[in-house]
Amino acid sequence: MARSFPGFFRKEARGKKRFAPYTPTQPGKSFLVNFFFLEKQREKTPNGEEELQLILAGLGKRSLILNENITHSEFSDLLLSTYPRLANIFGGWLLHKSTGGGGQRRLAVIPPDLNGYTSQQLKAVSGNGKYTMYIAPLQEELDTVPLPPEAKEFEKMPKAQCTTCKKMVPLQILPGHIKECKKQLVDLCDSAEEESCKEEDECSAALCYEKSKTAECPVCSNAFHPEIIEFHAASCGSRTSDGDGHESSDPISTFQSSEDILNWISYQVDETNTFSICVSRTDLYNRGMQQWQRQKKTSPKCRLKVTFFVEAGIDTGALTKDFLTEMLVEIEKRLFVEGPDKKGKNPIYCLNSLDCNYFRTAGEVMAASLAQGGPCPNFLREWCFKYLCSGDSDSIQVSASDVTDLELSQLIVKINSASDDNISDLIGDIVTCGYTGIVSVDKRDSIIRAVILHSTMRLIPMLDQLRKGLQLYELPKIMKTHQDLCQPLFVTGEDNKVHSCLNHSNARPEFVVNLEKSLYILGLTVPWEADVGEAYEWKSQKCIELAAEAELYGWHTRVLPAEVGCGEFLVILTTRLLKDVGIRSKKVQILHRDCNNTS
Repeated sequence: MARSFPGFFRKEARGKKRFAPYTPTQPGKSFLVNFFFLEKQREKTPNGEEELQLILAGLGKRSLILNENITHSEFSDLLLSTYPRLANIFGGWLLHKSTGGGGQRRLAVIPPDLNGYTSQQLKAVSGNGKYTMYIAPLQEELDTVPLPPEAKEFEKMPKAQCTTCKKMVPLQILPGHIKECKKQLVDLCDSAEEESCKEEDECSAALCYEKSKTAECPVCSNAFHPEIIEFHAASCGSRTSDGDGHESSDPISTFQSSEDILNWISYQVDETNTFSICVSRTDLYNRGMQQWQRQKKTSPKCRLKVTFFVEAGIDTGALTKDFLTEMLVEIEKRLFVEGPDKKGKNPIYCLNSLDCNYFRTAGEVMAASLAQGGPCPNFLREWCFKYLCSGDSDSIQVSASDVTDLELSQLIVKINSASDDNISDLIGDIVTCGYTGIVSVDKRDSIIRAVILHSTMRLIPMLDQLRKGLQLYELPKIMKTHQDLCQPLFVTGEDNKVHSCLNHSNARPEFVVNLEKSLYILGLTVPWEADVGEAYEWKSQKCIELAAEAELYGWHTRVLPAEVGCGEFLVILTTRLLKDVGIRSKKVQILHRDCNNTS
């Protein structure tokens, strides 16, 4: 068919080919390049201050969009429109590129191609716009005097109004402009002050002239007219000053008893917020310490609110007192150690507890217990209390009875019983305590003194943490002012008999167990199963006043309500009481079995 009808199957256009059709050239892609105009030839890039100075002078950094088909002449015109000061350069310019690294980097010259700087060269050298190109004049050096805000170089920059002079200033030069405006404002103020000073000098001269007409009273040093100064001086000597006999308004200095101190501390509790913690009776110490330290939303100075695991009781005060009582018992057992004379306890030398800030937390718990109706922490030795009052170790007097560490107390016994023949066996232990003198029987007192100081002074960091915790209610300040009134609250007393207040109490507890300075007040109730929580709170509140009064006399008091009608709660409470009393585990198990058989 193509041979028979070639005209129908010919692909070329018919007619003569006079000229090729016009095909317009498509514009190339564009890319962004950062340029920086330098004032002269440099070996390194400018620093931050120099960059700001160049920007204020109309130089500095600009971002330009280049086309892939741009020529050298088009590129020069684009730079000239961006940097008007480039027209003042007649000695030529070249592009530079910075090397890698941070800070001020070295500049390397970029020689142009045969046709000048083309788009292909700029795109390759700048890494497709990743690197900044520096423009540096070859022969001239431009000045860096700051240009006015209305200069042509700043036309395309975003501007903001200066609040001082109400002028529109480019954002890049606005910080420097603000400083200049403030300086001008200060100069104006100084000139105004100079004028006012002149006026004040004139006024003071007039006052001096007026004072020359008056006379000064020799008693009160006030100025009076010469005609009345004699009458004033006659009656001025008989007057008394208002400042005599003025007493301090500090309420801390007005305390008369320990009850006044406790009442004042209780008023310092922040009732607007609550310090909530959730603890377990099985691991009260560790859980209580962790919860106390992790609570960051509120301060321990706020009202304490305690919740026990697997207990439905609502804390209206009794659970808080129960927690504080149990917590102080655990703190006393784990962070303090008692000496053989049973006259108080020293902090235990434990760097792990010191690193965990347990002693500071213990101080906060003690302060909260005193402020919120808990027991008094009256188990410290007297020298520890005196250090907590003053914070000065130089004023403390310690003796061999204050050594509660078992090894060091045994070392003191060995030194006292040592002779010239066997005292050399103790040299290693003596040197460990910091003694550097001659080890002999004649130096026995000095050696024992070194052991005592080693045993007590190493506990100072623990007492410092404890003192920081007591600052919760300004207790160190109160203790320093009223040392005799605060001593029964912290130091073990000498009276081990039950006070008469227990016999005349209206609480009428079912049982009161007295065991070596510890009181266990047991209250029995028979509630309905739905009223167990209310019965527990009611029975606890009933004996609060009795327990608080006993605490004032140095007793470790615990109120233990026992709900007979709620299953095995009586058995658990009885077991806990017997263990605290000191009965061995075998007898406790036998009693536990008997109680289960009778319940």
